[in-house]
Amino acid sequence: MSSHNELLQQAGESFEYANQYVQKQVDLFKLESAERIAKTTSSLVTAAVLFMIATLVIIMLSITVGIWLGSLLGTYSGAFLIVTGLYTLAGLLVYFFREQLVTNPVLSNVLESFFE
Repeated sequence: MSSHNELLQQAGESFEYANQYVQKQVDLFKLESAERIAKTTSSLVTAAVLFMIATLVIIMLSITVGIWLGSLLGTYSGAFLIVTGLYTLAGLLVYFFREQLVTNPVLSNVLESFFE
């Protein structure tokens, strides 16, 4: 009878060790997930801030180029029309090559930071 009790006690201890192991694995998964989410969020926020700064720089450069071209051409409206045409051309190029220029790099960067 005592061997039966010892066997039940050992089985209970083994179950408790397995339960603790599973709980530790769940905790580890939570910590790793939180770290990945934090890194990904940090990368996205950094990219958003850099995008906003780049947008402001492009706006200022556009105004500068428009004024400069206007002084060369003698007409500011024509100069800003040329600048607008350049942006339209750039926008069309980005649209037609969006997979190679935007989607694939952004997707690979997000996945890389998430699975790092």
